[in-house]
Amino acid sequence: MSSRRFTSTTAAFELPSVPHAVELFEELQSNWVGWIENRLDGIFVVVQAPERISELNELLTSVEKWVTDQTFLAIRFHLEGRAYILQRGGFIGRADGDRDSDA
Repeated sequence: MSSRRFTSTTAAFELPSVPHAVELFEELQSNWVGWIENRLDGIFVVVQAPERISELNELLTSVEKWVTDQTFLAIRFHLEGRAYILQRGGFIGRADGDRDSDA
């Protein structure tokens, strides 16, 4: 799944099911404008990406806290054309399948 399918002004969190997406969306909706996209390639909670790094950190912390309460260990999210993995404990790393040419 290419992260380029999401605009650079959004953060898209990939979830394993619609009920999980609804739960995360409800958790985030009081602070961020967003929606749920149910596509052939996955189910996503998409929010307008904060412009300030402090607000982005707040968003990612909220999602990480939510992930901690789930049965799965991590989720993939898409931001600025790249895919990342967000795990319990706050570890964030590039998704293996998302390697851009640096040359």
